[in-house]
Amino acid sequence: MKQKDKDWKSKLLRVPPIYGLLALLAVASGTAFNVFMSLTPLKNYAATSHLSSSPASLTGILPGTLKHPTNILILGIDNSGHPHKGKFTPAEALSGNSDTMLLLRLLPDTHQINILSIPRDTLVHLDGVGIDKINDANVHGGTKLAATTVSKLLNRVPIDRYVRIDTEGFINLVNALGEVEVNIPKKMDYTDKTQHLSIHFSSGKQKLNGQHLQEYVRFRHDALGDIGRVQRQQEVLKDIISALISPTTLQKLPQILEVLKENIDTDLSVEEMLAVVGTVFKSDRQQVHLVMLPGRFSTKAEYRLSYWISEPQATTKILARYFDTSNAKLSENDVNSTQSQNFKIAVINATGQPESSARVISLLKKHGFRNTYVVKPAIETTMELSQNTQIIAQHGNPEAANAVGQTLGTGQVQVASVGDIFSDVTVVVGKDLLDKLKE
Repeated sequence: MKQKDKDWKSKLLRVPPIYGLLALLAVASGTAFNVFMSLTPLKNYAATSHLSSSPASLTGILPGTLKHPTNILILGIDNSGHPHKGKFTPAEALSGNSDTMLLLRLLPDTHQINILSIPRDTLVHLDGVGIDKINDANVHGGTKLAATTVSKLLNRVPIDRYVRIDTEGFINLVNALGEVEVNIPKKMDYTDKTQHLSIHFSSGKQKLNGQHLQEYVRFRHDALGDIGRVQRQQEVLKDIISALISPTTLQKLPQILEVLKENIDTDLSVEEMLAVVGTVFKSDRQQVHLVMLPGRFSTKAEYRLSYWISEPQATTKILARYFDTSNAKLSENDVNSTQSQNFKIAVINATGQPESSARVISLLKKHGFRNTYVVKPAIETTMELSQNTQIIAQHGNPEAANAVGQTLGTGQVQVASVGDIFSDVTVVVGKDLLDKLKE
């Protein structure tokens, strides 16, 4: 990396939530731990703000192993409106809004990776501030207030460590990987000089470099706003994971590690980072679960500003299943209730043949799934002409998705929040299901 690329740029952009996870996944694409150890330790501007929930080391006796499930808060900082207009220190650059948030849970015993996206507009009560959006927590109290606020929002879930990152690191990381192929669902044209945004994309599958990919994941100028952006980011996460596990990635590992060294602020020690790397490397790629904080948009009658208001009951179930909160154990009734045929099923046609939607709706209703409807593919990057049917557990409810899959007789179940936000399960109809219906 050139020296000028290591300097903090005069204009930092809005940071999408996927960056921190990509940083962790990048080093997991190879086993070059010795290379990692030889690098200068990661930037640590806030080492004194070590999160109190896990002051001790996260690692076990053997180097490079996590000794228990670990929760890592990932913050992406927006500095586009910084008052110093680019003349600020790295520490000051990290004092802006956490424009996006991820809570990452690593389970070393089961090799699972659970990821919760928290919309930036989520309504919370900030200590010493009052009612506010969660993205302001980092401004008023840094990583400690951000972690405290997230923990309160999520039923006191413990947060062990944090990672803060900048947009330029993401751009450099993607460029180190090479172009990433994504399927852009619709034409996108949006310019915002205050946010340094100039987004112009045609629809369809295409390869994007770091600059263009960060523009794509920042786009939110549509009906769903930040929620639609979160959905697209989850799709991009899957695309980048595919790129990371490619055999060609291993030879790029030194450059990727150099990017990480220069662009991450974290209270993970080098030993703990190695443990994270080892856990991610051993994880089952089919056990990556992507969920979003359940909620709804506020109304104008409730608040002057627009907020995302979390739904406590639905949140409790997600936390119990994917974050094992001690005060939110998932009951047998909760699991069995997803077997009910009253949940909402959205059907999206990805076959290019209009009649397929009606056939799928008819089959589902025949088997008792009455609350079934068709939606247009306005958001999903999976909405290309598809060979394989996708059955999306929209709210982290695989039992419901499996019940639908058993009825259809085909389809790949995935836990992600990339389907219709009003559904419990979204079926993206592929050619395999259409062929089965013709039998």
